[in-house]
Amino acid sequence: MAIPEVYADLSFAINFIMDFCILWATVRLIGSQVVYKRIVFASFLGGIYALAYIIPGMECWFSLPFKILFSCLMIIIALYPQNWAEFSKAFLYFYGINFIVAGATIAISYLFASKQSGTNFSCLWLLGGVLSALTIGLFGQKYLLKQVLPALLHFDVELRFNDFHCQGKGFLDTGNNLRDPITNRPVIVAEYQLLKNCLPEDLREVLEIKQDENTILDALGDCSWANRLRLIPFSSIGKRNGILLGVRADEIVVNNGSKDVFHQNMVVGIYREKLSSQGEYQFLIPAEIIENV
Repeated sequence: MAIPEVYADLSFAINFIMDFCILWATVRLIGSQVVYKRIVFASFLGGIYALAYIIPGMECWFSLPFKILFSCLMIIIALYPQNWAEFSKAFLYFYGINFIVAGATIAISYLFASKQSGTNFSCLWLLGGVLSALTIGLFGQKYLLKQVLPALLHFDVELRFNDFHCQGKGFLDTGNNLRDPITNRPVIVAEYQLLKNCLPEDLREVLEIKQDENTILDALGDCSWANRLRLIPFSSIGKRNGILLGVRADEIVVNNGSKDVFHQNMVVGIYREKLSSQGEYQFLIPAEIIENV
């Protein structure tokens, strides 16, 4: 049986190119700044590591734990992650892109399989892998932002007030730190237009007609739902000491994708404007309420 010839320079070039494309795509997908010197150096080490496989007695360095450790080193060199969260995200993207690129090269090898020279087809496989990595790097981030992340961060939300129900789409807002000043529980923010049909008429009249803040506060005390109302302090850009009116819901139901999570007697902050200019969601959901703890 003939032993296949392995060319060190060709092996190094192929691994260097593929490592460079995958690391570049990973950096792009993460949204970090692309520093080509770092990516080139990490890819160079990847090429050298691949060459070690043809050296007798070096097979132990290619066990799964060593491969994972070396890929971690390449990620650290190429991206210089600032914290564990950024590193773990980069690690997942790096291997995800690797699997996609490997799938693309295998698909091309089957697509163009024939009796021709294997060297020609290795070039086609390399080209297919490079193109798939470049495609991910160029368009992957935009696809994640427009398609994948919205699907992961949007949840169906239902509010229940006595016999009234309000339903809409919620967006997971990790920056929503509003708390009920009485119970210290997190607060959901909801658009008034979605809530209005669940609110009593006298409360709607106060919110829609009376504009002076002092007049509104006086009128709220006479509302039929006065015992449900809360004044929630908040700070935002351009407004350091704001007050958001909240109303206590009997029950809030959030579908987290696998099950319905129920919360009772939680306060809903009333926002009079649109939360999403395109109407993609009507609630801002704090991360705490996704899991019923």
